Parts: sequence; structure tokens; C-alpha cells
Amino acid sequence: MSLPRRIICIAVSASAALATAACGSDGSPSQAGSEPPAKAGTQLYFVDGNTADYSGDFEPGTLNGVRATLPGGKIGDEFRQRILKINSKVKDFTYAPEAYDATILSALAAVAAKNDSGKAIAEQEIGITRDGTKCTSFKQCADLLADGTDIDYDGASGSIEMNSTGSPSAATVGIYQFGQDNNYKNVRYVDGTTPDQANIRADQKVSGPIPKGNGTLTFGTLLPATGDSSFLGAPQFAGVDLAIDEINKAGGVLGKDVKQLKGDSGDGSPNIAPSETDKLLRGGADVIIGAASSSVSLSVIDKITGAGVVQISAGNTSTAFDTYPDQGMYFRTAPSDVLQGQVMAQTISEDGHSNIAILARQDAYGEALAKNVRSFYEESGGKVVSYVLYDATAANYTAEVEKVKAQHPDAIVLISFDEAKKIVPELIKAGIGQNG
Repeated sequence: MSLPRRIICIAVSASAALATAACGSDGSPSQAGSEPPAKAGTQLYFVDGNTADYSGDFEPGTLNGVRATLPGGKIGDEFRQRILKINSKVKDFTYAPEAYDATILSALAAVAAKNDSGKAIAEQEIGITRDGTKCTSFKQCADLLADGTDIDYDGASGSIEMNSTGSPSAATVGIYQFGQDNNYKNVRYVDGTTPDQANIRADQKVSGPIPKGNGTLTFGTLLPATGDSSFLGAPQFAGVDLAIDEINKAGGVLGKDVKQLKGDSGDGSPNIAPSETDKLLRGGADVIIGAASSSVSLSVIDKITGAGVVQISAGNTSTAFDTYPDQGMYFRTAPSDVLQGQVMAQTISEDGHSNIAILARQDAYGEALAKNVRSFYEESGGKVVSYVLYDATAANYTAEVEKVKAQHPDAIVLISFDEAKKIVPELIKAGIGQNG
């Protein structure tokens, strides 16, 4: 049932809803390292929530050969250096480009609206990503807007063309492979498109009078400084910091420097995001960037958008946001799980696996991605023999791992955050680890 192993730089379609094209990490066909090495254990697949550097967490070789999918294209060396000048301690750049673009995009929306209020910004967010003159920096784009020119902003994360509900209509997903050092390297990139929503309801549009802002654009960052997803926080904080630094060096917005208020979203356990959101709102945030976790964002989206404040996430991928009644105030620069789910399913099929297990955290992120992986994989002819959702706060995952083992899958998709450090040893103990 496996698909052709070389789907290279040509558009393919696993469903009517989505098309992808696969290319190497430099835009050319990928050859070396494109197939997982021969091994005795069960092939594991990771996703963006657990694609991290585990070199200090496991014995060498524990994850050797694990495959992973991670939304986002190749991060250029020049952008990496700009991030490191802002924060030299950043080691992982996951979603840094998307956080940078979320900040630049919202600042440009305020410039286009000549108004720093949340509703005014929301009305411009989508339009400045399409059907205008291409521009790639805040200064270049702001100068075009000052001349009365419509713009199409493309940023550090690539081409940004938002659909009708404020999500990328096209994006890139990287396919990675872990080595003997338990760290990951890119194998290739896959470009794809996601469908727009057929019907946009009234509660998904900006409505009512547009207030005048106070003249100072204020960003709030609601990102994980603590918790299981904190490894995703540092690069996103740095992306926002870099954008704000560049915006202010270019003259700011509406003649004034933009400001930033920082909040810690945590990971939902404990649920500190609501109180941190209150702090950002009291501080006068016009735009809140975050959260990284879809479930955390869903816990505060009504509070943010109900206050007339823009919420824009660099890391939310749950499909729940596609139809959410956000009053037209929610946006994201990361693609929906429809894309990563299809790419993961396609990768597993290309690797020759016909019976897989999906082990996923039971929250908005885990459930949405698991659902899409299963849907696309089964559509391509594969069989999901075990589909297990788990409580991310559990003391151990022995029972869930035993359920997976009982069905004898030839590959396992693990959709997790930092709890992967607990689950991987359980898989090894059960004899279904990557190399055991």
C-alpha cells in the first residue's frame, strides 16, 4: 500500500483538500538519509511538539532513526544570526520565524489602518498578506504603505498568504531524522496548501465600531516560559524581541516605538494562562502573540478577542481555530494540522509501513493532529491498529504503551510535548522502542 518513495518537487494529492510537493532541504531533490536505517525495534515518528534536542536526556542512539515532521521551512543562517544577537542562548529555532512574522505583520496592519486598536489591526491582517506589492521587511513594507501602495508581506517563515479565517493557505513542513546523538537533522521539505473555509459566519468577522487607539502599539507575549512546552518559548520570545527591535529602529508605528509586555502561558498544568492574560490586558496590550499550545490558546481566546484585542499565534496548529467564533480577531502564522497530518501520513507510507499506532496527548493539539494523521493515512490505504489518547499529567504511561504493544504495529506516531522523555523509556521497557 505504500506510495512511491520518490515524490520529489512535483505536486501530489492525497486528498481533494490538500496538495503537497516534496523537495530537499536546499530546494533540490533529497537523496542521502531519506530513508530510516534498518533497525530491530519499532519505527517511531515524532511531531512538532516533541521534535527537540534530546542529546542530554537519553543514552546515545536511543532515538537514532526516529523520523519527525515539523511545520516551517528552512531557516536561513542570516536570520539565525539576527536571533542570536537578540538572545545568544537560543539553541532551537522552532517557530522563531513565525513569531517574528506575527509581530511584523501586526505592526504593519496598524500602519495600514493608521490606528493601533485591536479591531483596526484585525481588519488589515489578512489583506496585507496577499494581492499587493511584495515586500519582506518592516521598513520596506511600511514605506510602501506610506506611499499608498497595497502590500503583500512575505517574511522569515516564507510566503504568508492568509485565508479567510486568518490561517496560512500555504506552508512548508520539514521532515527530519534523529541521529546517534539524539538530535535531529533535516531530510527534506514539503510545500503544501490547505483549503479555505467554504462559509465564513458572522461571528468570525470583525463587527461593530472601530475604536481609535491610544497611539502606542503594545504587544503582549503569552508564551511558555515554564512547563512542558517551554522549549518552544525561548525561540518565540526571541522572534518577537527581534521584530520589535527592528520595528523601533525603523521608526516604530504611527511615529512611536512599540512596547512589549511579557506573560508566561505555561502549558496548562497548572493553568496560569488566564491570569497572565488578564495582566497583559490590564497593561493595555493591543495584540497578544501566543499561546504556543493550541489548548492553552483555546482557554483564553474568548477573554482576548472579547476584549477587542488581536490574538495571533506562531505555533497553534489545531483545526479548532478554523471555525472558532473569534469575531475575526484570531490569526496564526503556523499552518493547520491538516497539512502536518497529511505530510506525516505520506512520510509513513513512503517508508513502507502498513499498520501503525498513534499515541497522542488528549488535548486540542494532540487530538486534532492525531485525527488528521489517521484520516490521511487510512485514506492512502494504511491501517491504524491502535489509537490511544493519554492524559499528559499522568504519573506514567505503562497502560497506554501496553495497549499499543498488544496490536503489534510496525510504526508508532507519538504526538506529545516534553512528556516524550517519560514515554520513550516506557516504549523501550515494553520492547517497542526505536532501537530495542
